[in-house]
Amino acid sequence: MENGSLWMELFRLMVRVRHFEQTAFELYTAGKLPGFLHLSIGQEATSVGACAALRPDDYMASTHRGHGDTIAKGVSVQAAMTELFGGASGACHAKGGSMHIADFSRGILGANGIIAAGVPITVGAALSIKQRRTDQVALCFFGDGATGCGPLHEGMNMAMLWKLPMIFVRQNNHYAESTPRHEYQGIPDVVRWAEGYGMPAVKVDGNDVLAVYEAVSRAAVRARRGEGPSFIDSETYRWYGHNIGDPGTWRPKEEVETWKARDPIARFRRVIIEHNVAAGADLDAVDAEEAQRMKQAAVQAENEPKPPVAAALEDLYSDPVLGAQAIQGVRC
Repeated sequence: MENGSLWMELFRLMVRVRHFEQTAFELYTAGKLPGFLHLSIGQEATSVGACAALRPDDYMASTHRGHGDTIAKGVSVQAAMTELFGGASGACHAKGGSMHIADFSRGILGANGIIAAGVPITVGAALSIKQRRTDQVALCFFGDGATGCGPLHEGMNMAMLWKLPMIFVRQNNHYAESTPRHEYQGIPDVVRWAEGYGMPAVKVDGNDVLAVYEAVSRAAVRARRGEGPSFIDSETYRWYGHNIGDPGTWRPKEEVETWKARDPIARFRRVIIEHNVAAGADLDAVDAEEAQRMKQAAVQAENEPKPPVAAALEDLYSDPVLGAQAIQGVRC
């Protein structure tokens, strides 16, 4: 892409993610959505910047706060919204819900409700890339809480030992649920921690979509050349509490307002206008288009039929014949 078209696509995707999550929040608080939500509003630049640096055939795994990551990697908002409603045509046919959206056709190995669980999944995908001798890469998003979990460190060690085409992206939003970093992180700088495994590691401004894009692009080039894994600490902030039921009022008000003033979308909007890539009216039109897209997706998702109870027995076996036999046995 030329810079102008790339910048506009990055802006559109960030706006799309923001509208999706704002709509989900409104629907949930109105009592229309089942399940639970973990919103990533404020973190859009990290999701979009990282995924824009990947190819469609590259792999990605996310966290319980994964709406933005999965949409940035290519899941349609219709499929994602229908999944939140529990509709039959949702991204996972109503089996994933908010925390487990996946789409293997787009390389999305799944959001995951277990802290750090996406790491070994993605490292396994990276190992398969090496064994198949393709030039794909695998990227795993994880949050602050994962830095103290064994799977991350085991994954970094294995990725470095075998020189796997792996990119570790920490969505550093300053809290592990509601615990601040200084209360759970034994080393002040996780970049040095990652470097201790022998891999290159950098800290980037996670609210600067271009900085994230460039850092992940460099890591992807390195991985495709067979030079092994990289670690990116992307510093950002979630505007809401840990989950939909958490008002987040335990955080200092000044801290929240400071980070809201660094809104990644408003910030990138100013950059686009200052560099004459587009006018404010053009960006307003993008915002309006995405707002309308989300409105239509919500209406369609709400009216989507729910799957029959027997559908819970489907998609359990990779062998369709064995699966059909097992399902028939249960039904009998």
